[in-house]
Amino acid sequence: MEGRRAASIALAMLGWAARLVAIGLACLTVLLCVTGLPGRLGLVGVAIELSRALPQIIAGYGVIPTPLGGIFRFDFALLVVVLFVFDFICTRISFELRHR
Repeated sequence: MEGRRAASIALAMLGWAARLVAIGLACLTVLLCVTGLPGRLGLVGVAIELSRALPQIIAGYGVIPTPLGGIFRFDFALLVVVLFVFDFICTRISFELRHR
């Protein structure tokens, strides 16, 4: 019983962490779509380091210029979706462990 509770709490915390990272990455993806805004906010270095941290298969995939003069990073958007799916799975398993 205690093992299930500990696993449930750990999965819930993993889910929350994934959700927070996904929300931050989604905000960064939107901010990169506008010209000059990432430079003024000092986010260019963050985007470059994050791009280097991504696996080579996905890094730089789908960099599309936007009408606002910025760029849309499909690789970041794809990572946001993966993190939200991971959050959903962790939350669902945590709920099942708690209510079984």
